[in-house]
Amino acid sequence: MSDTEQNDLPAPSKCERCIGPLFGFAAMLVVNALYLACKGVFIAPDSSFYMRGADQLVAAGFDFQAFLNDSPAFGQYIGFVTWCAILKSIFGENWSAAVVGGNAVANALTVAVLTNALRRTGVCWQARLSTIGWCMIAFDLLVWSKGLLSDPTFLVLATSAVTISAGCVRPLASSLSRQAGMLSLATVLSLAAICWRPTGIALVAPLSVCVALRLLSQRFRFKRTFTLLATLVVVESGFLLFAHFMSEPESWPLPFAGGHISYTAHYYDDGQIVWKRYATYHAEPETLIDYHLITLDRLRYWFACYESEFSFAHKLYNCVFYIPLFLGSTATLVAWTLRVFRNREQCDHLVTVQLSMVLAYSAMHAMLQVDYGWRYRVPIIPCLMMLSAIALDDALRRRIRNAAYDST
Repeated sequence: MSDTEQNDLPAPSKCERCIGPLFGFAAMLVVNALYLACKGVFIAPDSSFYMRGADQLVAAGFDFQAFLNDSPAFGQYIGFVTWCAILKSIFGENWSAAVVGGNAVANALTVAVLTNALRRTGVCWQARLSTIGWCMIAFDLLVWSKGLLSDPTFLVLATSAVTISAGCVRPLASSLSRQAGMLSLATVLSLAAICWRPTGIALVAPLSVCVALRLLSQRFRFKRTFTLLATLVVVESGFLLFAHFMSEPESWPLPFAGGHISYTAHYYDDGQIVWKRYATYHAEPETLIDYHLITLDRLRYWFACYESEFSFAHKLYNCVFYIPLFLGSTATLVAWTLRVFRNREQCDHLVTVQLSMVLAYSAMHAMLQVDYGWRYRVPIIPCLMMLSAIALDDALRRRIRNAAYDST
């Protein structure tokens, strides 16, 4: 694709650059508010844990050292527990409504971040508008906002960290100081996400890819196919090593995380695939291959559109919503591998960083747990939406070029 082809769609006006993210924010906020008005607030199993932590932190006068000494279990979620404690101290008895309201704002901010990232990448307004619309019908984004849960606020932290990571790899378009500032902001957001939920550790992957792109892309020309295959080999090797530790948790060599390894191994011994969906369970594993197959089957179910226990309407909705996302993301992966975006550098970097997030987060949960309602899959939905938007943008560009060619 030449530089001329890159600009075959009209450049957005200055007004459009501001209105796009604001429209996405407002539209999602209205939809989320209507959903909450219809459904109200619900207390999920995890909610009581956060409520108890917030009560104890407020009672401790926000003395974090004393709080963590008395209740070390809350340390892994100290970010969200602190957020709940702050809202409880400000809003008193109405703090749960404040948490849910914050969830709605967080979802709206996620849409604004997506829209802005796609705009800065040069994605056409049609593809950005379709992304906003897809977010507005994303049940998995809306449903968890009504609970006293960390998902929406974690989502905006993770999405912002990933998109900013991609944005700071711009060797020709911005100064080194600006890039360093963006990388620092992405690092801070990633640390906040890790404090929000331990699974935020997956954000190390896009940050590392960002640094590698910045330091190495100007010196080496990577073969995409080789890089993709090498990454898959590394992931598969990690799966096999993890299967070994699941079969022999006592062989874990490090002085930390041994308890988590033993805890996870217990569910591997049960053959668990999807939490408490017993129809998906394997027989009790006996060999290393049996343990490895559990991980691979978890990865398969992680991307499943539906489960046999779902209602017909649930299955139909999931197919209509997820299949286009998966197909669009796959099309973008193929285009990335074939270097279709080679002269659209920022688009290329965004795809690389988003793919690293999807791979790292999915592989981590394949090893640890696929939850009952697929709630833990939500953080990769914005990544899939951005990848699909890029595929749609590329299709529209090709259509415009073909139409122009036919008219000559």
